Amino acid sequence: MRRWCNRTAVYPDGKLYMNSLITKWCRRIVASLFFIGYFPVAPGTIGSALTVTAIWFLHGRYPAFFNPAQPLIFWIASLALIAVSIYLSNDAAGVFGRDDPPQIIIDECAGQCITFFLVPLSLHTLVLGFALFRFFDVVKPFPVYKLEDLEDGVGVTMDDVAAGVMSNLSIHAVIFIYHVIRAWLS
Repeated sequence: MRRWCNRTAVYPDGKLYMNSLITKWCRRIVASLFFIGYFPVAPGTIGSALTVTAIWFLHGRYPAFFNPAQPLIFWIASLALIAVSIYLSNDAAGVFGRDDPPQIIIDECAGQCITFFLVPLSLHTLVLGFALFRFFDVVKPFPVYKLEDLEDGVGVTMDDVAAGVMSNLSIHAVIFIYHVIRAWLS
């Protein structure tokens, strides 16, 4: 026979089976991208840089995944990453001790992925996308800062998604202007 004490199973032999503790640690591990979020200096920047590196690597191995002519696969993967980020960011105060802790960097990955939606990937666009995303994520212009006020994990994730959308639009504008100027100079 067992009795429940604060979501922890206590068995007669005195052993504690802490399901909630295991769940918290699993959420900490994945939300911090295997403890990378615990890096003492700029964990969000490091998470974004690792995401850009992963995108570059995946683009080399699976170019069809990033093909702008077939955006559905990339879009579904990005939406799944956003959903996982929201789930893992829920009850951040209970898991990490604060509402929007810097250790959660899976939201940076979600926002950084949105940055490259329908963008032709090259070293230039990856560096530009990284710089723009970090700018919008740190400065948090309207409406990015307002999204932080949303409830729980949605607020933690959606400000980074909005920064990703603004970065994506900026990259598309830069590419368009580049092609216009190039055509004009030809």
